[in-house]
Amino acid sequence: MGRDERVDAVLRSLVDRSDAVDAAARAAVVDAPAADRALADALAAVLLCWRGEFESGASLAAAALAAAADEETLGLARAARGLAVAGWPPAATEPGDPLADAWADGPMAAGPLAGPIQTLQAEAALACARIELAGDLHARVGPVTEVLGRADHPFLALAHCTGARIRVFAGDVSGAEPFVVRALADARTPEGLALATACAALTEGNADRRGEVRRRVLGLIDSGIRPTDTVTSGVYLLAAYAVIAQGDVETAVRLVLQAGGDADLGRLRVVDRVICLELLVRAAADERDLDAALAWQLRAAPLATHPIADSTVARIAARVALLAGDAEGSLAHAESAIELATRRHRAIEAGEGEILAARARLASRRGGAATRRLVDVVAVADDRGHLAVRAAAARELRRAGRRLPPERASGWSGLSPRERDVALLVAEGATNGEIAAHLFLSEHTVRVHVSRVLHAFGVATRSGVARALPSGRPAADLPALTARQWQVAERVAAGRSNAQIAADLGVGLSTVEKHVSAILRRWHLSSRTAVARLVLASGG
Repeated sequence: MGRDERVDAVLRSLVDRSDAVDAAARAAVVDAPAADRALADALAAVLLCWRGEFESGASLAAAALAAAADEETLGLARAARGLAVAGWPPAATEPGDPLADAWADGPMAAGPLAGPIQTLQAEAALACARIELAGDLHARVGPVTEVLGRADHPFLALAHCTGARIRVFAGDVSGAEPFVVRALADARTPEGLALATACAALTEGNADRRGEVRRRVLGLIDSGIRPTDTVTSGVYLLAAYAVIAQGDVETAVRLVLQAGGDADLGRLRVVDRVICLELLVRAAADERDLDAALAWQLRAAPLATHPIADSTVARIAARVALLAGDAEGSLAHAESAIELATRRHRAIEAGEGEILAARARLASRRGGAATRRLVDVVAVADDRGHLAVRAAAARELRRAGRRLPPERASGWSGLSPRERDVALLVAEGATNGEIAAHLFLSEHTVRVHVSRVLHAFGVATRSGVARALPSGRPAADLPALTARQWQVAERVAAGRSNAQIAADLGVGLSTVEKHVSAILRRWHLSSRTAVARLVLASGG
């Protein structure tokens, strides 16, 4: 078996757990000639780390690094060493930084092994939560269309998923989507397809596409995939991270406990272990169970100074402090978590820290500061497609009776029913006083509504609303009415009372009232006047 064949066998085994592929991978590392022992050790280290045997993997990776005599062996040994650091905390205290060294080595010379080895280096950096370095290493790989000359190689799906996950965890959700599409298209094994599907769910969860997330996660749960190695455990973890982005703590807890293997979640890499412990603390906090939260915090405490885990341990402390009634202490821990996550370019974790900080500010009656900070955070997240931040921020502020501004340029769809009423009156040239009198609101409330309308349409003036509104809510885009509802809507626009409409159509008064209520619900309006304006604007 030649060098390329040995690497090929191991790459296949990372995303294919069939007996024949597993046997070939074992043979690739056991039967290597003495001249290629260092490469075989590096391959064996990758396999061990992939199976969760990080300490043994660290030992073999160190031996491979010491003996590496060519670029390919050195690059693979650095990747293996990085994977070991990701799962075995003592490895992080040993001299040297294999992943920084991999970057300092420069791009590998073109050859069939360069792309896969550099992908494994990026995967190792991602496993160590070094997001910026992972992105830099992955950029060296370039577009991957084949592996070892094969356009149908199962490792392709993993390579694309690495690119997708780097971008999602950096907060660039929109940038992850092309990688997800390629991963789904190139999946050739059940494990590869499950991983690609989980990456799709993760991306959709952070893009706040709830229906797609639920469909994909339910499919994964029913698929029969069981968490036994990095890929299959990763499937469960990514599914958990997808649903937690939607606030589904119960499903996320069930998934992470299955993935973790034991109470210490010992099967997992350090970054996943501590994030999952945070999730368990969050579940305990939701139940107001301080004792359980403290118990999970205790399991995370040994990782408090670990560079992979420190920001997450700080968020755990913030959650526990808030549950214990210490809002100021919670805010201090949350701000520390934000600073650590931001420094390491872990945008999703920084966003979670911001939500916690806002919760602490609200608990200490600093609602204005919480709102202003979240508005800034959401604006950045919106630009990168990370819409789950907006949803989470809106949930926090809603509990305190506050709201985020609508997404800029969201138009008609970004307004509440009452704001739509105001928008229609603004477009007709009504003053704030006239709107207040017409809708029985205070002028202060109308000013707030008008500012949100301007923001939603992305305009600076009231006349801008009048120009933007027709394109923001054409009749064709409104939810369809039944024939009878449209007849009622036309008569509302003509100024007919419910009693007059009942007489016109030969139906009971209560029937007309039900139709009017249905129209208001379907068109998200709060007044007959708004119905009339939409009907007239549509040419009805």
